[in-house]
Amino acid sequence: MRLLTTISLAATVCFSGCDVIDNPVIDLGIGYRGEAIVPEFSPLTGGPRHVLIEDFTAHECGNCPPAAVLAEALAEGGEGLVHAIAVHAGPLAAVQDAPFDTDWTCEEAELWWSQLDFQINPIGRVNRRGGSGAVLLPTVWEAEMEAALIEPARLHLQGLAVEDGDDVHVHVHGSFSAAVEGEVRLAVVVLESGLVGAQLNYASDPEVLTDYEFNHMLRGSVSGGDGLPWIADASAGDLLQSDYSMVWNPDWSIENCHLLAIATASDGEVLAVLELPWAE
Repeated sequence: MRLLTTISLAATVCFSGCDVIDNPVIDLGIGYRGEAIVPEFSPLTGGPRHVLIEDFTAHECGNCPPAAVLAEALAEGGEGLVHAIAVHAGPLAAVQDAPFDTDWTCEEAELWWSQLDFQINPIGRVNRRGGSGAVLLPTVWEAEMEAALIEPARLHLQGLAVEDGDDVHVHVHGSFSAAVEGEVRLAVVVLESGLVGAQLNYASDPEVLTDYEFNHMLRGSVSGGDGLPWIADASAGDLLQSDYSMVWNPDWSIENCHLLAIATASDGEVLAVLELPWAE
């Protein structure tokens, strides 16, 4: 068994249920600015696989609202195992004249859009099965989700996020239950719900809704859209711990946000995904 831990230090944060490291290693590129701590994570070697549904949407896509409803319903029915992201990207997501004058895009969304083999809204990925470029129409999301749920999990994630003034500290622990060849990367992304703006909806009258509510919207990340290298050629039993800090964007309502940890294989497939709860 290999144990890999990466922590860097700059300031102080109080946190219950953690051990303080007396002599932390300061070597993380994304500076961890809290007091160096080790949350009480236990290695996991069993349990179900989680599934990520990415809904590529846009405010001038009139067929996108039904896809958003579907993605949210699949996540709500997934008993905590299914996680949905609304990714605003593509020409129909661009800022236009009012009322479509809000920019819902971000660098991470544009990067993920650039990976798609076929670019259209709405379109999606389910655990990026088939690689980062493989896309799926909403009509097959449920079937792909069910197929992904029954696959054995090779990596299990645990984690949490800590609010600390202008900073958010993120702790992610991984336990490998099977070997994974090639590089594994870890991304931590920020999602926000309860956002209100204009949306074209061909199923409504009028078609332009000015008070449409957007949920699970990709807003940014701690790590960049592609994430950071985590481990190469993992073996069963390997454990990893990574701790990151980010300056919170004041335009994001922290009480309406949550973070997702996404671990991907070398071909882009999602090995594991987990919502990170806020520490109390």
